[in-house]
Amino acid sequence: MKRVRLNVFCCSVIAGLLAGCATSVDNLAINYHADLVAQQVNEQSLLSGDKKLNIQYLGVGGYLFQYGEDSIMTAPSFTNPGLINVTLPLSIEPDTDLVDKLLPAHAKQAEFILVGHAHYDHLMDVPYIMQQHMPEATAVGSTTMTNIVTAVIDDARLLDITEHAADGQQPGRWIYNRNNTIRFMPIKSDHAPHFMGIKVMSGKYEDALTELPSTAYGWKEGQTYAYVIDFLDIQQQPIYRIHYQDAASNSPDGLMPVMADSKVNSKAVDMAILCVAAFHQVDDYPEAILQQTQPRTIVLGHWEDFFDNNSFDNNSVDNQNKPVKGVRMTNIDDFIQRVEVVKTDDATTVLPAPFSWIQAY
Repeated sequence: MKRVRLNVFCCSVIAGLLAGCATSVDNLAINYHADLVAQQVNEQSLLSGDKKLNIQYLGVGGYLFQYGEDSIMTAPSFTNPGLINVTLPLSIEPDTDLVDKLLPAHAKQAEFILVGHAHYDHLMDVPYIMQQHMPEATAVGSTTMTNIVTAVIDDARLLDITEHAADGQQPGRWIYNRNNTIRFMPIKSDHAPHFMGIKVMSGKYEDALTELPSTAYGWKEGQTYAYVIDFLDIQQQPIYRIHYQDAASNSPDGLMPVMADSKVNSKAVDMAILCVAAFHQVDDYPEAILQQTQPRTIVLGHWEDFFDNNSFDNNSVDNQNKPVKGVRMTNIDDFIQRVEVVKTDDATTVLPAPFSWIQAY
């Protein structure tokens, strides 16, 4: 009974705190690089035989990485339930019509879907996408993730990365795609509290579910992971390295282990993909990640308001006239200023609009 009362109290507090307006982003430089332009660039590079890496932001923690003819994706979130449905909690489920509309056609060839944690805004759309659009893709994530998704997806298409993950300075194990052109290593990380030091929707599933959760609180966090993603040359040496997070974390959680690559002492990080949401609830974020990785490109993700925010259309060449607001209770400008203080002088910072493309350099 006490736990029920506490959950009701937490829901009420969260609803009250989040019910205010989303954060204005009118003063921020948002990247609206159009889908069509990036696709033309990628097609030209394939015709010339020169493999390029193009990255499309899908919103929240979702990214599509296209590398020549191969691709990999982090868990996309297109269904954005309203605030009341999430906090009370009421029933939520994937908006399958919206997923059908917004999932880019070129995403369907991705071999893996990397899941950082199992909250609804990262995982809820994934089972439907795997069933209807990506019948050969493998979902990668925590034990909790696999125990949720196994309710509707065969275990052969789920990879529990618990034994593969780096932990502190102990390196993990690389996982390769079928063509040995992409590899990734999970890193044990954590998820920032949501407000006032309180983390909601935490917990884990030790046993397999027989049906998918029906409320936001059923999509438990599980163990959170960051990822190092490498794109490889024909000698299977890393030529482009990305450090990816879909949740802000307290240092040293999420930091890269010391890694030595064959034929080279260590491959530098070219791009760090960060999480803006709830960054102020943890210490030394994003400073610790950026000071360690010193990337040339810094991408700020999970920055937009994701409650009832389905206004973007990936079929539009120009999304600049589409309304977009920032995630609630978060000072995005402060995050950007903190990035500017610690980034290297030649590093570029990108705040991508949903469905915009990010050129890798």
